[in-house]
Amino acid sequence: MPVFTLDELTTMLADAGATPSPPVAMPGYGDQLLDQTPRARKCREITRIANMYRWQEAITLFLDSRGAEHLSDLTDPQVDDLLDRMYGYVDAAETGCSLVTDLPAC
Repeated sequence: MPVFTLDELTTMLADAGATPSPPVAMPGYGDQLLDQTPRARKCREITRIANMYRWQEAITLFLDSRGAEHLSDLTDPQVDDLLDRMYGYVDAAETGCSLVTDLPAC
């Protein structure tokens, strides 16, 4: 399989008539306002932690245990509980492998 430089690829795409795609709009950026309610911020923090550590399954298990289909279906106390659990998981991950003989978890 041939290997091309970035300049070669750019030239080949231009010769083929390819044009750059417009930038993808990110939720919460640009024309849309980012919801700054405490609940919305907590839900984003839950998602941020899950994505950072690849713990999406923790959210799924919590939703299943509460009979909810989405974070938006949880009550405010349930959102607080899930966020506390996620912080607990982070704390456990960061301290669990931080012994003198082991590498840090992060």
